[in-house]
Amino acid sequence: MKTEPLGVGLVYIPGLEPLFESPDGAVQVLELEPQVLWRYFPNRDQPYENQLEFLSRLQALPQAKTVHGVGFPVGGSRIPDPRHIPPLCEAIQTLNAAWASEHLVFNESVDAQGKPVQTGFFLPPLATPSGVEAACCTIQAVSGKLPVPFAVETPTNYLKPMPAEMSDGAFTAAVVEAADCGILLDLHNIWTNERNGRQTVEAFLSEIPLERVCEIHLAGGLKYGDYWLDAHSGDIPRPVIEWAQRLIPYLPNLAAVIYEILPAYLPRFGLDGVRRAVDEMHDLWSYRRSAQESEKPFNNRKPMTVTDDRGLTPEIWERRLSAQILFASESDDELSGQLAGDPAIALIRELNRKFRLSAVISNLRMSIRLLMLSLDVASFDRLVADYCFSRTPDRFAVIESQHFADYIRKLDLEIPYLYEVLNYEITAMDVIADGQARTVPFTTDPQTLLETLARGELPIELPTADYEAEITPPEERAFETQTLIH
Repeated sequence: MKTEPLGVGLVYIPGLEPLFESPDGAVQVLELEPQVLWRYFPNRDQPYENQLEFLSRLQALPQAKTVHGVGFPVGGSRIPDPRHIPPLCEAIQTLNAAWASEHLVFNESVDAQGKPVQTGFFLPPLATPSGVEAACCTIQAVSGKLPVPFAVETPTNYLKPMPAEMSDGAFTAAVVEAADCGILLDLHNIWTNERNGRQTVEAFLSEIPLERVCEIHLAGGLKYGDYWLDAHSGDIPRPVIEWAQRLIPYLPNLAAVIYEILPAYLPRFGLDGVRRAVDEMHDLWSYRRSAQESEKPFNNRKPMTVTDDRGLTPEIWERRLSAQILFASESDDELSGQLAGDPAIALIRELNRKFRLSAVISNLRMSIRLLMLSLDVASFDRLVADYCFSRTPDRFAVIESQHFADYIRKLDLEIPYLYEVLNYEITAMDVIADGQARTVPFTTDPQTLLETLARGELPIELPTADYEAEITPPEERAFETQTLIH
């Protein structure tokens, strides 16, 4: 995969506009995760809809553009919903993107009844020859419909290495060679994997075809219990910078170096912190093509090859792993037993609950605040855990929020004003989605009620009267945000 060099850039999130608009031109590339702008209408034949007015505004910015998918990964045996292809192509063409990419993971499987389920978390594919074949088929089913070159991102994997699986580097190499695609090398992901006990960065880099690396992702992370998380949380760790300095001279087709940060961390890290990362990437960019072709940059070792899948198929792997995350299923077979004994399963379950709660909070902030003010910590945590076990996740935050609201309604909790606030926030979601104004009833002054909650105070004995609140669409309609870590 060969493309023209673009330079250094940022994954777009709201709040970074001053850096994209800065006249110094330090940010040369804007990478868009298009699904975060999609509106979702599940009852339509085409449920995914771009916000074209917002895409056009991004297109007008001076940076070169790339597109990076975050909702329909290509590492598993299930081909992503084909209905996502038209809006993805529309985003690519509107932005005149140089290439597109997705994650080499899976986030969809089937339950015991064969019904498709979302996992709510990016999970690692089966690293065997049959896993290579499955990922290759999925990649080609997507890349073959796109108008630009395609690359896959190297993921994090919190699981312990499994017996008889290929090494991470060997699996990545086999997939991209078979699928004939590029590599988006997330160096922080690979370093995170090493910190958590998987393959070393040195060994990984010695196994992949460096000429297929077209893009590098850099990010920050954080310690969480016994694990290091790829949290996209701030400063790029110094060891990751040092690996980039060592690696970049040997990447003949490197076209972009991109920094990622999640919106939740931007207020703390600040634009100054992001600008520091941009400056670090400019320094790294200067290392391009400075090595001699005859040099061997990384210590080669014999990759771990696997010729026998031992009867384990990608479909079985995805079902068993998903079941451990979503249902805490009984360990009634060898693979389930191995997975259940991996402490990373408990970690992923916990992170999955946190991400789902974050998705709900993004739409039902005041309802969640009222619940937290009314319940003790243990009761609130149990409520969230019970909800998560009551149904599987959804890809879009708006649907997750609606499901949570339905769950809370069925509980019939005796918390004053809860269902009025919940109805208000669900109705506000509908107004944002279709642009149609609506009114909702209250038994007290809604402004006083919401201001009390906004201050973090429990509303107690507010004056009773019949009120109606009109909810009108904002001048600029909001967009959903994805809650998946990638």
